[in-house]
Amino acid sequence: MEEININGRRFFSILLAAGFLFFIYYFFWNAFNQKTKIVFCDVGQGDATYIRIKNKVDVLIDAGPDRKILSCLGHNMPFWDKKIEIAIISHPQKDHFGGFLFLLDRYKIEKIFLPPLDNPSLSFQILKGKIIKKSIPMNLITDEKNLKLAGDNLVFFWPTAEFLAKNLIFAKKNYTDNILGKSTLDDNNFSIVCLFQEEDFKALFTGDASPFVLNSIVSKEKNQLIEKINLLKIPHHGSKNGLTKKFLMLAKPQVAVISVGKNNGYGHPNEEILAMLEAQKVKIKRTDKEGEIIFKLPN
Repeated sequence: MEEININGRRFFSILLAAGFLFFIYYFFWNAFNQKTKIVFCDVGQGDATYIRIKNKVDVLIDAGPDRKILSCLGHNMPFWDKKIEIAIISHPQKDHFGGFLFLLDRYKIEKIFLPPLDNPSLSFQILKGKIIKKSIPMNLITDEKNLKLAGDNLVFFWPTAEFLAKNLIFAKKNYTDNILGKSTLDDNNFSIVCLFQEEDFKALFTGDASPFVLNSIVSKEKNQLIEKINLLKIPHHGSKNGLTKKFLMLAKPQVAVISVGKNNGYGHPNEEILAMLEAQKVKIKRTDKEGEIIFKLPN
């Protein structure tokens, strides 16, 4: 009996040592791994993309409809890192902002970027209240903008000042004091469109951008950055009211990601959109079929 006890202790000691060595390996691998990764989280019928730039800066573009985002961040962010430097709400619809209601209780967010469009829904008003209570700066995207993040670029193409001036009604005459406006247009026309660039790699994120938005961007003089991109997040979960052939011919993406819920009731992704991508020989990846989708740069 005594020999069995000793062997049991020895086994436990070996197990403990192995666990400690794994922890050390995991810690140092994360600490010195400088590669950027882009994660399309599987949040069901919604959007959420996490970007960890060179193991230094955390960016979250949308957060899905609910708490599923916590699981995605839980195993993609280092466990000791509870700070998100940049959060983007592409537009105020719950399948894009809902997860932030849960994130704000777990993570510190340094800055939030969003279009200056309000949503009278209770959930969005609660979210605004949480953001204000935590004194998180709300940066309104009111024109083209470029952010430098660990040497990489995050470029905002939409909404533009000209579009907002024509289509938003404000209680005040400017965008100060976090005043959000109202509009008779569909919320998707205000969806943020932004591009992440690291050296020659380009990924374009489109939220729920409408055909009007995409074709407006194509028509702009300074649209060279959108030409021949590596990765395109297909707008509006692959809805027919999203991607246009005109935009696709300019972007010429190598890979397209569709963030969409399995067996959703909207018929997403639309067969015409899939056919359009296949005709251009674009590789299609879908969260409803693959779950979480990860890209590691520079590969």
